[in-house]
Amino acid sequence: MKKITSQSFIGQQGANLIERIALQMKYAWRQLFVFDVGIDGEIEICDPVTGEATNAFVKVQAKATTQPFQAETPDSFEYTCKQKDLDYWLRGNAPVILIVCRPDKSEAYWIPIKDYFKELATQKARKVHFNKHRDRFDVSCAPALKQLALPKDSGIYFAPLQKTEKLYSNLLKVASFAPKIYVADTDYRKRENVWTKFKSIGVKVGQEWILTNKRIISFHNLREASFSTICDLGTFDSFDTSEWTDTDDEDKKREFVRLLNLCLRERAWLLGLRFHKERQYYYFRATKNLKTHKVWYQSIQNRVSREVFKQYGKKSDPRQGAYCRHSAFKGYFLRLGDEWYLEITPTYHFSSNGYDDDMFRAEHLQGIKRLERNPAVVGQLLMWADHLRKPIQSLFSSEYSFLSFGELATVDINTSLPDNVWYQTEEGDEAQNMRATDNQLRLFGL
Repeated sequence: MKKITSQSFIGQQGANLIERIALQMKYAWRQLFVFDVGIDGEIEICDPVTGEATNAFVKVQAKATTQPFQAETPDSFEYTCKQKDLDYWLRGNAPVILIVCRPDKSEAYWIPIKDYFKELATQKARKVHFNKHRDRFDVSCAPALKQLALPKDSGIYFAPLQKTEKLYSNLLKVASFAPKIYVADTDYRKRENVWTKFKSIGVKVGQEWILTNKRIISFHNLREASFSTICDLGTFDSFDTSEWTDTDDEDKKREFVRLLNLCLRERAWLLGLRFHKERQYYYFRATKNLKTHKVWYQSIQNRVSREVFKQYGKKSDPRQGAYCRHSAFKGYFLRLGDEWYLEITPTYHFSSNGYDDDMFRAEHLQGIKRLERNPAVVGQLLMWADHLRKPIQSLFSSEYSFLSFGELATVDINTSLPDNVWYQTEEGDEAQNMRATDNQLRLFGL
């Protein structure tokens, strides 16, 4: 009696797995049953939106098993090619990929044959070293197959992918501010003279007030005892803050923004941040004994941590501190429509000992900016948004009431471009940087 061998079943299951993945890519899979001399099938590249076929193909040789792979570890394994197969794959003019799979576990891994074996030494060894993370064959490989199959001068255009994506801006919504603004005249002309007066009478007040043209404009009620010593209460007046927030008067808008910046400075201080007057950014202060400081924050899906202060050792002697890195941001208030936002620009502060500016700050900043890519910057942005929203207590109330923040402004779009499409265009160190762990979206729970 004729029998179908178990290897035939496994081989067909492998073909079925490859077909399922190709269909998820919206590509066409064709299995070859006649004159199979080293090619099991082919994948035709199609436009995943319109379905238009391109007549561009990738040839596929599949190797399926239910057993452990050769020299398998949790992260890698090997596959040794037969010499006659390798000669056949390299001889033709069509791109060929090798897919090694374990269909019972829905595992598949791949390499492009001609790229992998372009060096003579690699051809002589005939051995493929698979990385289970890098070489996984799944729907995310669609752009790589497209690039492999389509000639660079083909001129074929694919419609944008119809996929909704949420874009996160760097605009943090101002959720609340003081409901009233108080105004009164004063004999003082300079802010430092007012502080000297407060110090001489032993009072502590917040900094959420401005002095302009011998007039105090404040979120604090100027009838309070501390302010009454420097104000002419006969000129006292109060206004709804909306008269400043909704006005088209440029002077009033500037005054309101100045008040917001003073509130941000106070809120940042209560959150353990410091303000760099020269460079106009906020940064995490140094810890005692210069120990690494991490903060936990809510990312898009999970709670994760980030190092916000860290000391780095000298290359010659790691036990000696070379410089310290502090997470930092620049913040600018702006009004869009009827809403106010804080525009957050993540950056870094560098100190030599946790306190004094490091003389090589520019070089450190240039180096880290060169390594970081969009996902890492998004991680910082989410961290700052979460940190600035934290409930805090001030000297004057159980909760700081002059300024609070809401969520980052987002935009939903109907077109998405996978990051690995961009990755495919990069080479060398740039490609390595884009794939670095710190630059991967999975850090934020995406």
